[in-house]
Amino acid sequence: MNRPRLYYLITLLAGGVLLLLDRLSKLWVLDRLELYESLTPLPTLAPFFRILHTTNTGVAFGLFRDGGALFALIAAVAVVVMLIYSLRMDTRSPLAYLGMGLLVGGASGNLWDRLVYGHVIDFLDFRLSQALSWPTFNVADMGVVVGVFLFMWVIYAEERQGGEVAASPSP
Repeated sequence: MNRPRLYYLITLLAGGVLLLLDRLSKLWVLDRLELYESLTPLPTLAPFFRILHTTNTGVAFGLFRDGGALFALIAAVAVVVMLIYSLRMDTRSPLAYLGMGLLVGGASGNLWDRLVYGHVIDFLDFRLSQALSWPTFNVADMGVVVGVFLFMWVIYAEERQGGEVAASPSP
């Protein structure tokens, strides 16, 4: 298999696996928890972590609530643009394609929710105290964040190496 096909495969597999994990985790939450119901899988971690079924009609961190069809349209365009961009990327780093796959998978997972349910299903709830908590999120959100960091890392590494990534295989 030549290198470009392998990289496209990385993008598709990362996106597909993340989308599958996101869907399965959200279906599990929908099947087991009513809206705003919570579950503590590890009682020892109860003060710090729980699974809490919530929804988000906005974007990251619940900003711009009730965006509805507009956010679904933006997400759909973003997924298409990222797929096209992944076909045209000029890098030899598999991490760039992995990052792009995670971005595509995460955006697709949340897009699915918006199209099917009219909102995004969130359920991972971390907190240090009642007053200090992180906004509830989901597997798709993790994929987007990790994907962005991987992609930024590749850009940073390529800049430092003058266009060649140290971790990339030689031609």
